Amino acid sequence: MKLLFFNASIIEQRLIAEWSATHGVSVKTVAAPLSHDNIGLTHGYDALIFYPSRAFQTDATLYQQLAQNGIKQLSIKSTGYDNINLTYAQHYQLTVTNVPNYSPESVAHFTIMSILMLLRQLPEQLRTAHTVSRQHLIGKELTDVTVGIYGAGRLGSLVAKTLHFMGARVLFYARTPKPALTALGLTQVSFETLLTASDVLSIHVPLNETTYHRFNAVTLGKMKDDAILINTARGSVIDTAALIRYVRQGNFSGLALDALENEDTQGFQTNPYYQALQAFENVILTPHIAYYTSAAVRDIVITALDNAYDVISTGISDNVVLN
Repeated sequence: MKLLFFNASIIEQRLIAEWSATHGVSVKTVAAPLSHDNIGLTHGYDALIFYPSRAFQTDATLYQQLAQNGIKQLSIKSTGYDNINLTYAQHYQLTVTNVPNYSPESVAHFTIMSILMLLRQLPEQLRTAHTVSRQHLIGKELTDVTVGIYGAGRLGSLVAKTLHFMGARVLFYARTPKPALTALGLTQVSFETLLTASDVLSIHVPLNETTYHRFNAVTLGKMKDDAILINTARGSVIDTAALIRYVRQGNFSGLALDALENEDTQGFQTNPYYQALQAFENVILTPHIAYYTSAAVRDIVITALDNAYDVISTGISDNVVLN
């Protein structure tokens, strides 16, 4: 068995070496992302561990070349696999796995930290500490606001429960009943109610056809004028252009965006959306680092390698999304 690991950071390389020694499996690492320029490196390997670029959404030749080179499995080193075209992968008989669970505490804690920072107007405080009177920046208590959670999977549920125990009134939207949350006193509501009733709204859903631009000109317009919006999920869940228009009109008292549209093609600080949003007060913009802790990185690397190992050695894995 031979595995090839792309996008391998220095931290990941140490973890890969430990896993390789433990399992007796050869794993070659490449620091660069997988692309047409280096796809020839995949010849002779059984499985890839990588984070796919947006080219994998539309370019069937990438899948064709991988199959011709002998690749049997694509181990995606993230929860989201929206950049994978499952139709192409199936056509070329490529098994796809993901990492559905990794240190949910990392993103949950980052989300809650962001909420507290925005309620206390800390971003604006830090920007203007030497020029603005503190009387201008009075904050709000978490116990005085209603927090809405959009998506109550493992991560969204953890955020919801933690905020509840911290004293917030918590509403949540989910496609299916969540008795574990309602038993604690949290309220499951419609998406419409979540929009209109939340002082703070936090997004915790994958990106797919249903969630793409779920927060658009219409739905954003239904939120409270002074609402706080948090997104640690995927950038394209929000229609960012529509969001910017609302902020320019004076809507939203705070934003925390750990994901932006087009971040993987235009970078972060060079992204026009980043440049536009950075001009506003009480905004936290981070380059997809909500998950980025040593525990989370270890979970991702080990699970992605285990997925590849399981599929190649046994043909099955607990984390298969396409077989």
